[in-house]
Amino acid sequence: MADSDRRATILAQATSLFRRLGFAKTSLADVARSAGVSRPTLYSEFSSKTALFDEVIRSLVVETITQIESGMPSEGPLSERLLYACRTWVHSGHVLVVENPDAADLFDPALDAVKASNRSFEVLLCSLLPDRPTAAVAEISSERMSEMISLSLQGFKRFAETPQHLDELIEALVETACLAYSDDDLG
Repeated sequence: MADSDRRATILAQATSLFRRLGFAKTSLADVARSAGVSRPTLYSEFSSKTALFDEVIRSLVVETITQIESGMPSEGPLSERLLYACRTWVHSGHVLVVENPDAADLFDPALDAVKASNRSFEVLLCSLLPDRPTAAVAEISSERMSEMISLSLQGFKRFAETPQHLDELIEALVETACLAYSDDDLG
């Protein structure tokens, strides 16, 4: 097997295991066995479980952000674009955790890869949000608003009781965030 094929196989199997078992319950021995490689071969590709996890999360984030960027309307009201981005970002993770509760640690903000993924989403949000809030909230920059939205979504993902409840929370958050901008900014 070529090195790039072997690496892709390891990443695919690790992704599957992490999504099913979470970070804590997935071992490198499980990944090696599932990928059909030896542990030394696995270590030649990834120096540690954390390095492998970081790469899996980076890959999933790129995939999700690409999905958001390609599916989001390029024009139209800010509220619609923001709602699409937030729903897409949160829903797959919420469904994953409902189906595989052990996978909840994939969203643990104490993990560096998770922090980086949330920052990537915040960058995407900043590109959507005007940096001209109304006078009432003039001190809230697009960066701060993006962080507030991202942190809120992390909580929603963990604590929403049903997909419908999650949607209701996201809609309320987007409506509230949009209040910070003038009608001209909202599209």
